[in-house]
Amino acid sequence: MGFFFKKIVFPSLKVLFLLAAFSVFGQTNTDSYQKWWRVVQSDTVTKEKKLHYLDLYIQKARNDKNEMKEYRALEKKSFLVPFDEGILLLQKMKPLIANMENDSLKGDFLNRKALLYYDNRVFREALDFAIQSEAFNEKNNYSYNLNVVRITIGNIYYHTRNYQKAEEYFLKAKAYYKNNKNYNHLRGYINCLYNLGKTYLQNGDSASLQATINESEGLFPKLKARDLKLETAYLDYLKGGRAFLQKDYAVAQHLLELALPEIKRNGDFTNEHVLYLYLGKIAWEQDEKDKALTCFLKIDQLFQEKKFLNYELREAYDYLIAYYKETGQTKQQLHATESLIALNRQFEKEQQNITRTLHKELDTKKLENDRAQLKKQLNSNKLTYTFWLVFAGIVLMLLIIYSYRKNREQKQWKQKFNELLGAIEKQKQDHIGIEVQTTLAETTAVSATAQEAKVGLQNDISSQQVNEQRLFKALKKFEQEKGFLNLIESEDGSLRALKIEDLAAQLGTNRTTLSNFLNMHKGGFANYLTKLRINQVMIDLTQQEELRKYSVQELSEMYGFSSIRSFNLQFKTETGLPPSYFMKQLELNLS
Repeated sequence: MGFFFKKIVFPSLKVLFLLAAFSVFGQTNTDSYQKWWRVVQSDTVTKEKKLHYLDLYIQKARNDKNEMKEYRALEKKSFLVPFDEGILLLQKMKPLIANMENDSLKGDFLNRKALLYYDNRVFREALDFAIQSEAFNEKNNYSYNLNVVRITIGNIYYHTRNYQKAEEYFLKAKAYYKNNKNYNHLRGYINCLYNLGKTYLQNGDSASLQATINESEGLFPKLKARDLKLETAYLDYLKGGRAFLQKDYAVAQHLLELALPEIKRNGDFTNEHVLYLYLGKIAWEQDEKDKALTCFLKIDQLFQEKKFLNYELREAYDYLIAYYKETGQTKQQLHATESLIALNRQFEKEQQNITRTLHKELDTKKLENDRAQLKKQLNSNKLTYTFWLVFAGIVLMLLIIYSYRKNREQKQWKQKFNELLGAIEKQKQDHIGIEVQTTLAETTAVSATAQEAKVGLQNDISSQQVNEQRLFKALKKFEQEKGFLNLIESEDGSLRALKIEDLAAQLGTNRTTLSNFLNMHKGGFANYLTKLRINQVMIDLTQQEELRKYSVQELSEMYGFSSIRSFNLQFKTETGLPPSYFMKQLELNLS
């Protein structure tokens, strides 16, 4: 139910353990596999022992040249080891997949990659692999694999606060599991309902949450006894959350406290601390702030230990900061503020390009300012009045100088912006720009030919000039079709930026000829692509209102720049303006 496996570093003793196992069991090949797998699947066996038996299983499978069993054991082991080891195990699984030529297993392998990255909070890569898996399994009609990965995609969106997309994927998976009758599909159905429930809870959608709870309760009589207790705890969590939304705090507290022991026993520390959050909020609402503080401090302790939290737990720090401010505990307020800043940075790193919600709602700069004020307050007793007076004078002087320079810079930027807007408009009307440069260069080439003919140097256009004219036309088509924005697929299937070798191949020439031509007429390959991309960014921003809501980071990746720093630098070099300023002014002018 959404908790992460604990990481265990364990030294392998394969040889000794193999000898011991074969002497004890004395089983046939099939019996050995079955006996060891039962140990691995047992809920009562320690992780260390499972790893031992998995190593036995893998070694035996290799000796028997049984690639399927080796793959399954490697896959199982990847759930039990740290992230770096899991990546290495995926690399060992890949050639086994290629040898078996089993497309269903290929879909399963893509799912495992997505889940490994998701479990370790590498959400961007997890989503990339999950989308690949979804496309592959949907194309090949592998419904089970497809809906497994849909739950993973839904959880990625949930953890990055795109609840609408999360709900969309959970509903797709739910529809599949609902229409299949075996027990595994029943568990999948209940899992989808739980994921939908927590999504509705985060959205504050009480009606949808209640409908989901009712649907879940109708399935519980079909559960086996070993699963019923745990699933009931998670359902009580959802019921308690709904009671909280309804401000029925007594019922909410009872249900959440009822769910807590089993969820804690399950090792699901994330949801355990979500329960602490709700219990703390209930105590806060009932003006039992000391009791609430105990709950919120458990969440802070978790963050200090794990160095990460799920987004919904962030709210605990708002309460901690308010409590410490109210009780005058400046040092503790500073600690809570610094933790919240660190947490916000974690969220920003996890978000990347999946959703822009975080950038809109988390005002890290304000928090940093609050931190600076708190530090100043703590150290105020060490500073003299004269120091502060001098310091204030210096700051005031610097602010005046900064304000003057900033005002002058803003006027220059405004003028430059208007010039760029006029140039873009003119370019849209009569297609002036790089095309003119091309035409002039072509004319120069033709004039040179005419001059040579006139003085008798040659009677026909030289092959070099013919080739140049062909390249001019080819590049004109390349520009019109926006080939400079395309990504190239590498041999390993990954995507990379366009290189001069790629363009040469597209234009039917070689690298040396194209490089010389671009150096002579376009300022070189890199400069040529940069100008085209910057020009296209400006045109698209003026024409597409939605694009102006993207972050500079997102734009830099969309238009093929290696980093946000490179994009900022190149944009300002070409236009004289930072891209953020250009986008802001467009919003003011065009909205």
